[in-house]
Amino acid sequence: MTRCLKAGPAGLPAAGMKKPRDARLDALRGLFLIIMAGVHVPTPLSHVFQDPLGCNGAAEGFIFLSACLAGIVYGRTYWQSDWAAMSRRTWKRAWQIYLAHLGVLLPVILSVWVLAQAMPPLANHFSDFLVHPWGSLALMPLLLHQPPLFDILPLYVIFLGTTPWLLALARRRGWGILLVISALGWLAAQLKLDARLISDPARWMPLRWGSFDLLAWQFLWVCGVAMGETSLRRQIVGPQYRTALVAAASTIVLAALSFRWGFWPQAWRYPDIYLWMDKWTLGPLRVLDFSAWAALLLAWNPHLSLRWLAPAALLGRNSLAVFSFHLPLVIAATTFIQMVALPNTWQTVTGLLVIALLFAWAAGWERYKRRRARTLAAKNVKPSFPPTPATV
Repeated sequence: MTRCLKAGPAGLPAAGMKKPRDARLDALRGLFLIIMAGVHVPTPLSHVFQDPLGCNGAAEGFIFLSACLAGIVYGRTYWQSDWAAMSRRTWKRAWQIYLAHLGVLLPVILSVWVLAQAMPPLANHFSDFLVHPWGSLALMPLLLHQPPLFDILPLYVIFLGTTPWLLALARRRGWGILLVISALGWLAAQLKLDARLISDPARWMPLRWGSFDLLAWQFLWVCGVAMGETSLRRQIVGPQYRTALVAAASTIVLAALSFRWGFWPQAWRYPDIYLWMDKWTLGPLRVLDFSAWAALLLAWNPHLSLRWLAPAALLGRNSLAVFSFHLPLVIAATTFIQMVALPNTWQTVTGLLVIALLFAWAAGWERYKRRRARTLAAKNVKPSFPPTPATV
């Protein structure tokens, strides 16, 4: 009994014991980072990288997977310790992501302020900022002005900041009621009720919320945290349901893939169907297709060779550093492509070079972390950051 109490529910390891990382999860995050970079640099390959899995893209996978890992990591801390310890760890990570966001955004935005007149592509990309530079600068630390491409990390900061309360409410009331409330919020976003309620505050100040509808995308985060935390206590999918789940999910996945890659019968292509695939409000068909992919991978539970997973897993283990690095990199690459008017071949080379630089950056960052960890260990000092961050 004593061992069970120390281990927590479903045989969780005792506090201080580390569970090995799952390279498959890191590899998935690395794959999503590659897809993002391929989409963000305008090249002939951008169309290939845009929603390659059907009716959903890298953003959904990246946010959901990060939410699952948050549920696992901070849920385990909650079970092994208490709410105070879990919330401190969660908010420390949210603070790190917030500082990374500002650490990348402010130098970029100040450079744009200086170079915009000489580089029209930069002026176009940051047009909202250049119209009201001082007001925008004041709102950026509050996450109320988010230029294009700089709206994903604020999403994480907000969602991760609310995660301790999600876990606490789930402990008291269960995930069912939270998922119902979250789904109602997503439905309100589909009906544009949030836009009607908020109206247009940008009329009074240079607000820029970002492209992602917060009320819609919170549903993906809540589902991910719920799945991650629940997996600590029991199996998500029982063996008796796996065959049926794989069959149903595979049908949806194959239908979405056939639609995305042009194999869907033209007579079935209704113009209004694209309204149901809207990325920014997380349209119903995107949710359905993504749910099918998640169910398929969960029920199938494939095991791949670590040798094949290693390159993408390298990016996934260093996701925050890689994502932060990719933002100024893709802006510089896009500006270069548009300023020089590169032909398609050299656009493609530039896009592939950006992706290659992500691997070089991740390798260098990992070596730096290991060297710093060894130095601190020799001095018997605890690192200020985990050697391999578990979440974004």
